[in-house]
Amino acid sequence: MTTTTSNPPSVVVSSPVRTPAVNRVQRLAGGRTFIWVAGFLSFGAVAWLGTSWLRTERKADAISVFTVSRRSFPVILPEKGELKAGKSVDIKSEVEGRSRIIWLIAEGTEVQEGDLLVKLASDEIEEKVRNQTIQEANATAALEAAEREFEILRDQNGSDIRKAELQLSNAQIDLQKYMKGDWEQAQLAADLDVKKAEKVLDRAKSDYADSLDLYEKKFIPKGQKLEDEMKLMEAEIGLQKARLALDVLEKYTHPKDKRQRESDVAEAEKELDRVRNGASAKEAKQAAELDARRASLDLTRQQLAKYRDQQSKTEIKAPAPGLVVYENSEGRRWDASRQIAEGNEVFERQTIIRLPDTSVMVVKVRIHEAKTDKIKPNQPARITVEALPGRNFTGKITKIAPLADSSNQWLNPDLKEYETEITIDQSDPNLKPGVTAQAEIIADEVQDELAIPTQSVFMKAGKAYVFRGRSERDAEPVEVTLGISSAEYVTVKSGLNEGDKVLLAVSDDLKRKLPEPPPGESAEAPLVVTDGGGLAPRGGGGRMGAPGGAPGGNRPPGGAPRPSGSPGGGGRGPRRAP
Repeated sequence: MTTTTSNPPSVVVSSPVRTPAVNRVQRLAGGRTFIWVAGFLSFGAVAWLGTSWLRTERKADAISVFTVSRRSFPVILPEKGELKAGKSVDIKSEVEGRSRIIWLIAEGTEVQEGDLLVKLASDEIEEKVRNQTIQEANATAALEAAEREFEILRDQNGSDIRKAELQLSNAQIDLQKYMKGDWEQAQLAADLDVKKAEKVLDRAKSDYADSLDLYEKKFIPKGQKLEDEMKLMEAEIGLQKARLALDVLEKYTHPKDKRQRESDVAEAEKELDRVRNGASAKEAKQAAELDARRASLDLTRQQLAKYRDQQSKTEIKAPAPGLVVYENSEGRRWDASRQIAEGNEVFERQTIIRLPDTSVMVVKVRIHEAKTDKIKPNQPARITVEALPGRNFTGKITKIAPLADSSNQWLNPDLKEYETEITIDQSDPNLKPGVTAQAEIIADEVQDELAIPTQSVFMKAGKAYVFRGRSERDAEPVEVTLGISSAEYVTVKSGLNEGDKVLLAVSDDLKRKLPEPPPGESAEAPLVVTDGGGLAPRGGGGRMGAPGGAPGGNRPPGGAPRPSGSPGGGGRGPRRAP
């Protein structure tokens, strides 16, 4: 067997360069110096960090601790609203039905009285004006014709009446003529005929008697006697005829002729009545027709005047100076076809433009019913406008709605707010309607009363507590009775003394020291009214203004929102008082 021996790899070791002894000592001394310097610097850094931490802790403790003292401060109700003009003129379409906007002045334009604002389409109205003008001409001609026909009818009726009156007069004259003339003449003639016949008969009798005597004496022939006898007979018959004629005249002819003439008079009277009544009826009918024609013409003219008025209203001019604001309500903003714009339709009585008079501006806010007892007319207010940063305005309450506005009841059935208007004292052309404004209503003034920050108050089981102490290590909960509150401070009626220290912020562990509610009482309860008129939520362990133990809270007992940036902000506000 062959054995092979392998040599390990060689290791090259470089030897240090040898230096003199002096250099070695210097190196040792420099190393020790570096170590001492590094240690000293490390100790200084640790000491500085410890001191800074202590200072920071002391500073934080100083910031989170408040010394109870007497203060004077205004009780302010901060409310957010929007600007509106104190006076405003609504420009509405007065054209019947629907009409299309063909020209519209630019929104935001300052206009003067008489300036053109809107033009509406007028083609249909112009067509109505033309048609109604033709109808007016026809109605005028018809009325004139009816008036002429009425005059002709009145003349004809007059002629007919005069003719009938003449016939009556003639009949009456005939009757009088007959009674006073013809009848008397006929009667006299008949009487005369009877008397003549009697005389003739008497003579005939006498002649016949003489003839008999002479005939007997043979003085005359028999023929003479017969002739006289014949005359006697004729005389007797003549008398009978005369008497008969008189009798017929009196019994038959006279009554008949009299009745005939009386009948003629009666018929003439009736005919006159008929003619008069007929004339009256015809005139009444024609007068009614004339009135109808006149009424038709009046109606046509009224309609024409209405169309012309409508035609004039297609051009809407400014009745007063103001700022042009389109009336695009919330519902129209999402529907382009319903917005106020050229080409879109508007209907009668629809508001197209509002002309607010910006010389007097008001802030419209909504005050919750729980705070209405704190506001009244002429209360002062401070106003800021988001569009004008750095500018402050003053004003006063000029209007409080008598009834709560429940327009948002579908969102919150329990929410009841009163619309309130605050008139701004100053006039500024930069104040525009619709701009968001913040109003601080000065509801009351607190003078030299014990007060603490609202963020230092914690609520549990309807009671208010503060943590009295200089730090969390020695702080204990103390029950307090609260009074009037503002956005930052609340007065203390009992439980604290001037100079006491209270914590502004505490940990959750410290909150657990708050007393538990008695058995059977809920830790959650609605807001209660404090002695001073403020509102505090009856909740479990929450900070003042935060219901149900929610940390933070951004409202004081009065329900006013905490200003942005104040300590303890960010939580939800208290529930509204029922």
